[in-house]
Amino acid sequence: MPAYITAMGRFLPGEPVPNEEVEDYIGVIGRATSNLREQTLANAGIKTRYYAIDKNQQTRYSNTRMAAEAVRAAVARSEIQLDDIDLIAAGSTIPDLIAPGMASMVHGELGNAPCEIVSTHGVCNSGMMALKNAYLQINVGEKRNAIAVACENPTRSFKSIRNSDVRPVDEEGSLALEMAFLRYMLSDGAGAALVQDRPASAGVSLRIDWLTLTSYANTGDTCMYFGLPNNTSTKAWWDYDTPADALADGALSLRQNLALLPHLVKVGIDEYERLLAAGRFDPDTLRWLPAHYSSERMKQMVLREMARRGTPGPPVDVWYSNLPQVGNIGCASIYVILEEILSQGLVNPGDTMLCMVPESGRFSVSFMHLTAVTADGEG
Repeated sequence: MPAYITAMGRFLPGEPVPNEEVEDYIGVIGRATSNLREQTLANAGIKTRYYAIDKNQQTRYSNTRMAAEAVRAAVARSEIQLDDIDLIAAGSTIPDLIAPGMASMVHGELGNAPCEIVSTHGVCNSGMMALKNAYLQINVGEKRNAIAVACENPTRSFKSIRNSDVRPVDEEGSLALEMAFLRYMLSDGAGAALVQDRPASAGVSLRIDWLTLTSYANTGDTCMYFGLPNNTSTKAWWDYDTPADALADGALSLRQNLALLPHLVKVGIDEYERLLAAGRFDPDTLRWLPAHYSSERMKQMVLREMARRGTPGPPVDVWYSNLPQVGNIGCASIYVILEEILSQGLVNPGDTMLCMVPESGRFSVSFMHLTAVTADGEG
């Protein structure tokens, strides 16, 4: 049975924060850390982002609340009510709680009628994991509709008041590079997709033709992580005598090993080529390639490697990202991108899209092929 994205919603907290105000929110941690800001933002191409904390470094919006607001926004654009939801699938990199699961918290926040829930966990692909669960349940006829929602709130881990006890790497108290640059890269927000067994009665829906999630964790070391002091340590945050000890050792800091990122480019293109060789899509017919990537520099790395390999790809102007305006929202990014494409009327019946979400956690890649359709059979 076909599955269709019939409505989307997003929630971006507060007002857009320009580059020059970033440290008004997350604070300063050593001169060397601040010196990274301009270089990091220049590479990323980010101009504004959204924060769920205020300038006093106090949390204004939880992950749970942002996710619920995105769901409400999607349902408000749809032909169903909250109590009609059959399934909530929710993903996040760092949920509010260790337990219970993210979907349970979102369901409680929404207060809708009893329904099935599923929580997915990972890094950037946790949102695609949630969406695939929703897609498959519709596809096999298990559910009539499902809400998939992805949310991120990493800013809480970047606050200077939280990192004041992390052991510095120099006399000025600056953080290690793998922690420091992420303070300027990541932002907060949520996106939601309503998936149904039929297209919406009016307007354009997106038929999910297929969705793949492929792990390449067997091919390299952990790249992005939260819970270890370094990616070779066998001592996780649970293993410290106290939470304060874990915090001081950096085991409760989000990290990314920059030296491993070229491997993410490699496996991402490997997966693209595998799907292309299998005849899963035609790059020449794509209207858009909605892509989640952490920086414009990363996009250029991908394009250069594709050119070096001679890999057929769509024109550069087919790539679609809103990274400069909303920042890097991790697993919620692809949802917010698709919400923007739909709300701005950028697709017509018959248009096809290939969504791409690479994850640096321990390396995985997700692709999703969509076709714009209408209820009367156009597309």
